[in-house]
Amino acid sequence: MKTARLTELLSAQLMLFEELLTLMERERGELTGINLDGMSTLNGLKEEVAARIEVQIVPLRQAVKDAAISKGLAPDASLGDLTALLDSQGNKELSWMYKDLNRVAKKVRQAATMNQEIAERFAATMTQSLNFVMRLLHNFDVYGSSGGYQQRQYGAVMFNMEA
Repeated sequence: MKTARLTELLSAQLMLFEELLTLMERERGELTGINLDGMSTLNGLKEEVAARIEVQIVPLRQAVKDAAISKGLAPDASLGDLTALLDSQGNKELSWMYKDLNRVAKKVRQAATMNQEIAERFAATMTQSLNFVMRLLHNFDVYGSSGGYQQRQYGAVMFNMEA
């Protein structure tokens, strides 16, 4: 019975990670398309899924602890230890779920890393563009009274980097 509850919780956790992965992949599209509204919407959805994952972790940890104790393992045994024991006893379902959970979690980490790199490159490009515009605003040519162009410097202009 303890492993049935654990299997149910792992299945729910796996679905949440798959949902998060889908959102991360959608986010990549919004980042590359520079769709700020879409990014904002996806951030809210990701926060909602992350909160559901956090809520799910407490009963999952308790279920791992209960199943470990029922199988003669230490109360602080990891899910991997429990899975290895159950796998050796012929319970392959938990082993498959554990592997799937690790696979999806790895994909989520990779997607998060890729999205972060894209966002950092975008921010760096925008910073370079704004610096270029600021240099142009500080040093632009003005047609002088002598009939020629005179280069003058003007006061600093401040831009909000988030804009």
